[in-house]
Amino acid sequence: MDISEPRRPESVEQMARKVFTDLHQTILSLESGSSAGAVESVHDMRVTVRRLRVALSNFAVCVPKEDRKRLQLRLENLADALGGVRDMDVMIAAMKTSPTPLSDQEKSAVSALIGRLRARRRSRLRALMKYLGGEEYVEFKRESPSDWIKMNGTYRSKESDKSHSGRSQTSPKEEHGQAA
Repeated sequence: MDISEPRRPESVEQMARKVFTDLHQTILSLESGSSAGAVESVHDMRVTVRRLRVALSNFAVCVPKEDRKRLQLRLENLADALGGVRDMDVMIAAMKTSPTPLSDQEKSAVSALIGRLRARRRSRLRALMKYLGGEEYVEFKRESPSDWIKMNGTYRSKESDKSHSGRSQTSPKEEHGQAA
């Protein structure tokens, strides 16, 4: 019988950081397949974006409101771009798998509809590719999910790091004249 010391639970911030980082990395790993129009990559990326949106909501206490709103907007825009392509994939698949036999005339109509859906999908894929190459998504890729997290009641963003870079690195106690 193993009597090892029980594992100490992670803090909410640590759990949030892990969840955000894993989901962020998954989104990034699916980018090339989604840009290429791979049906499963588009689907998986869309699902992961939805999971990250839910995680931001569930860990709202860890992310400052301004940052949460900014991230939610970016994720909504990404989800919309992915959803446009995914909707066409679902419709095309549904049209291809009719449960009842079709007459030649119906087959011809379905084939023409699938052709129009594919054209619409190509257009939506171009919009997705434009979004993935755009400034908003590029900024999202550069972000570190760790920077989204509020630590010990304070939030450290890249902007605050830049504004503090000219100052010496002192602890809050030292700034207020207390010994460390």
